[in-house]
Amino acid sequence: MTMKRRGFLQLLGGALAAPLMPSASLGAASKAAYPASALHAAIYHAQSRVNFSVFALAQKLGLDLGQAEQLMSDMSTRGILGPMQGSTQAGRWARSKVWTHPIVNAQTAREATKAKRDTPQTRTDVRTYKEPDLGAFLIHLRKIAVDQGFTLHPRCFEAA
Repeated sequence: MTMKRRGFLQLLGGALAAPLMPSASLGAASKAAYPASALHAAIYHAQSRVNFSVFALAQKLGLDLGQAEQLMSDMSTRGILGPMQGSTQAGRWARSKVWTHPIVNAQTAREATKAKRDTPQTRTDVRTYKEPDLGAFLIHLRKIAVDQGFTLHPRCFEAA
């Protein structure tokens, strides 16, 4: 196999430039920054779910896995979540300490549903409008059309 001159020069240039380029690991940040709105959304998420994973939080809030993991570890240090469980980045999860149980038991759920069903669904601000009389307006439009020389359809004479 023969190597073309251009390919050899590209290979040689890449080999010479590689040691001069900074490594990606040297410039990597130790903490992944996340927006403040993501923290508020994650707290709401923690109030409505018992436990959730880094992957689910990243999917729900549209974050990177690193950002979601940092967000969950910050929430854990603030006491919103329990300790982080799991070994892989996407598989880590935690239990919520601020979760609010919506309904205590089945009896309470039944009563809430029955109360909601028995409440009359009536509008309190029902307004009635009087239908306007358009006869005078239609006669006026017909007169304007005739004055301008338009030929009117036979139905236009029914209104007059």
